[in-house]
Amino acid sequence: MQKTVNKSFNISGITLHSGIISNLSVHPATANTGIVFRRVDIKNSNEETLIEAKFNNVSTSNLCTKITNKYGISVSTIEHLMSALHGMGVDNAIIEVDCDELPILDGSSVEYVSQIQSIGLKSLNVEKKFLSISRPIVFSMNDSFVKVSPSDNFEVDYTISYDHNLIKEQRFNYEFKDSNQFKNLISNCRTFGFKDEVDSLRKRGLIAGGSLDNAIVLDKQGIVNKDKLRQENEFVKHKILDFIGDIYLLGYSVKGAFEIYKGGHRLTHEIMNSIMSDQSNWRLIKQENLNDKKYQKTYYTKSIALSL
Repeated sequence: MQKTVNKSFNISGITLHSGIISNLSVHPATANTGIVFRRVDIKNSNEETLIEAKFNNVSTSNLCTKITNKYGISVSTIEHLMSALHGMGVDNAIIEVDCDELPILDGSSVEYVSQIQSIGLKSLNVEKKFLSISRPIVFSMNDSFVKVSPSDNFEVDYTISYDHNLIKEQRFNYEFKDSNQFKNLISNCRTFGFKDEVDSLRKRGLIAGGSLDNAIVLDKQGIVNKDKLRQENEFVKHKILDFIGDIYLLGYSVKGAFEIYKGGHRLTHEIMNSIMSDQSNWRLIKQENLNDKKYQKTYYTKSIALSL
């Protein structure tokens, strides 16, 4: 069955890019609502301040994910909350926020996950549907690519490559099992950046709220932060965390195997556009269909390859 949060919870904190305090509340929602944001600081009509968390509302994918509705009302840096909602199995929720950016917290999803786990989920009397990939699709850009193939589960095989001795090439294969696995393996992995890029980003009006409290910062010698890495392969696991949040903008939990090389927000948004560009690329299924071999019949004769 579809699920929502058992009751409301509140979280506040500094925003990564604008550097102001953001206050948000996550509220229960009825079945088939999906994930919807509401800007409570704007005194327009209710319809104008609602922003659906959908792939076709993505307006920016530069260093974060920003969604904007048809009235020009937006909210950004939503990927860590979206990852927590996706990983913990929350199908429906209304998120009220009093500015145009969500708090960065510690740079991961762990605080959202802890709040969701502490209040629990409520089952709704409507069956959950999954977006099941029907055939292979590829989106490539320069030497980066995302490929998705049919699968009866949600799988992410992610590789990153950086010219830094502490990272170099990291690869991790994540196959979703349950919310506890997401919590323990992915949710506390923090965003990261490089010290020599900080000044240029701030000159562009970005990362005004960035600090060692909400990101792993690396210089040529290693990690600037006093605390150690939380997990082995924390860097690539954070990229998976972002991906889990961004791909939830399809509006459903996904059944598909993703292979990603040097990905990021933009590549994820482009593969979502590629998936949804043709209805024969996907189908909506219910849980009981996952074991139905007749229903699982898929088409492997055509692969879509796009590049910029």
